[in-house]
Amino acid sequence: MVSFPKWSLLALCLWCAVGSSYSVIFTTTCLKMEENYNFDETKYLGTWYEVRRLYDPSDPEQEDCVVMNYKAGEKGHYDILQSYQITEEGSPIYVSGVAEPEVFENSKVPKFLERYNTTKNSEPDGHVEIVAINYDSYAIVYSCISINASHYTESARVLSRQTQLNNRDTDVVTLFLESHFKRSEHKWRATKQTADFCKPSLVEVADEKSRSQSARLPTEIHLIAMLLIAKMLY
Repeated sequence: MVSFPKWSLLALCLWCAVGSSYSVIFTTTCLKMEENYNFDETKYLGTWYEVRRLYDPSDPEQEDCVVMNYKAGEKGHYDILQSYQITEEGSPIYVSGVAEPEVFENSKVPKFLERYNTTKNSEPDGHVEIVAINYDSYAIVYSCISINASHYTESARVLSRQTQLNNRDTDVVTLFLESHFKRSEHKWRATKQTADFCKPSLVEVADEKSRSQSARLPTEIHLIAMLLIAKMLY
């Protein structure tokens, strides 16, 4: 059970007041991912921790302790709850958003439109591709958004079900990154996720509550069934 000091309540008051600004780099071409696989929307649900992201040297505020929860929404959408922290002294900053599936002709990877509640109407939706995934341990997410006729903003993240990848998955992820992200500006930054740096996040608590309720459901159904059987017998 995670306990929360008073500062967590103050952090929650920042909900919808501050937006998440993923580090991006500028490029003239987007990467073409040809990883063809059958994506399982239900297995992507739950909590993910960001453990690496494509490094933007011009970003003065590097985000750490990034944790997000994907919950099934309406019509195949995901409802997103996310928190992140800037500097060790900072408190968790919370944002929410939605990801809706996109349909592209000849698409070989699952693609989504992401919009967070702080995104201005003048800003484009985030086109997000899940380019590699092992649902139990890691996912690699890529985004490339057009800003004019010749340039794009590019970002990428490595997500993990735990606050760090195990050695085997680290090797698999590293091999994928090295074989796909080959340009000189493709440098990766490790996202801090250590307990001594990151303050507790309400995103984790929300996921714990959801899993706890799901775990109780079969027991409740079993008890109801037993009561019905008893009533029929007696």
